[in-house]
Amino acid sequence: MANRAKALVPLLVAAALSAGTGGCSGTPRLEITGQKARISPSLVGVCAVFMNIANPGDGDDALVGASVEVPGTVAEIHDVRDGRMVRSERARIPAHGALELRPGGLHIMVFDLPPDIGAGSEIRLRLVFETSGEKVTSVKIGG
Repeated sequence: MANRAKALVPLLVAAALSAGTGGCSGTPRLEITGQKARISPSLVGVCAVFMNIANPGDGDDALVGASVEVPGTVAEIHDVRDGRMVRSERARIPAHGALELRPGGLHIMVFDLPPDIGAGSEIRLRLVFETSGEKVTSVKIGG
């Protein structure tokens, strides 16, 4: 009987350790702040959107899409690599970390804005996250 109990100890320890980690996946908790947009000085009907997405939660997430509640517009996640703007499919938001969308780095590009939307306008931006689903925020467009 004592040998059987000794044989079970490693299994019980392994089970306890794996139960405590929750499979290494926690829950993200996203906080969006500092939203602003800037009209492109060289492209008509285009703006770039910037913000901070903090994740004080204990699980990673990723920004995987964006759209604007303006018919006919297209929104895409872009990054700057080797001095060139390139489209990105996802942007990771680490647990207990943040994602900064900023000029010269990761940002959201909005194309085909109608002429009546420009500096001073406010747009509603729908962000799609891999784990957290959709979140809608307002963004004021600057010059």
